[in-house]
Amino acid sequence: MFKKIIYSFIILLICFTTFSFYMSPRLGGLLEYGEDEIEKSVHILKFDKGEENTFGLKYADISSRKDLVELKEKFELYKIVDSLSNDFQKVLAIQSWVQNQWEHDGDNVPSQKDAIFILEEANKGERFRYVEYSFVARECLAALGFKVRTLGLMAKDINDVKWGGGHVANEVYLEDIDKWMFIDPQFDVILTQDGQPLNAVELQNAIATGGDIEMINPNQTISKDDYVKWIGPYLYYFYVSINGQSVSVWDRIIGNKKQLTLLSQDAVEPEYFQGIFRINNSYYTHSLSDFYPKVR
Repeated sequence: MFKKIIYSFIILLICFTTFSFYMSPRLGGLLEYGEDEIEKSVHILKFDKGEENTFGLKYADISSRKDLVELKEKFELYKIVDSLSNDFQKVLAIQSWVQNQWEHDGDNVPSQKDAIFILEEANKGERFRYVEYSFVARECLAALGFKVRTLGLMAKDINDVKWGGGHVANEVYLEDIDKWMFIDPQFDVILTQDGQPLNAVELQNAIATGGDIEMINPNQTISKDDYVKWIGPYLYYFYVSINGQSVSVWDRIIGNKKQLTLLSQDAVEPEYFQGIFRINNSYYTHSLSDFYPKVR
């Protein structure tokens, strides 16, 4: 009987260990192996039009949500945009305001994922990550009625690097010109070409093909050349939440599909995020119509 118990325990231990390495080859970052930095190349990406919005992405005005109303009133966000005449100027003003609230700290994770809490802590001198710039900017813009989404970016070699393989920014829908626009609240950056704001895929194409890009950066955090050189390699995999769904640890274990990833026709679906966790929560598409649905 005792031998059977020991044998069963060993079998369970082997299964658990095998599954752990399958889900996280670096065991959550405990193991130090992989490349120290991402490949710096920028690639020509190929997409197709496909069928429109196959995955049912929807973007609605959520400004009446209780916490967003409180956010707008507490920080008087309406005063930042009241005198501005178009959506582009309003988004730019909010992004600049958010970027100016704290200095970047890539390691400090807030104890609460709440825009009001983060801004209050920032007023006390706390610093936060690029993730929080994106999150707070998204919440502030949503509080003012904008349709905005968190945009995850991953480098081509996301499987192989130990760190620094991804970035988080936002895309905002500008109703007055019927267009999605890429913004990067960590740097207070918006990119345009021929006077038109670019979405993330348009920005990637402009960088890859050597197009003429203009950068708007009111807080003067970075030069255009440095930003383009830095952001270019991250514009390889693009992913968004499907209708605001968050991904839990359980979702990762069982593979619930709650995200949509846009990738080039010749790209390989990524398996791991920096070897820390398995990427198994996303549908994949090559279609720009899927990723940039018409917003009604």
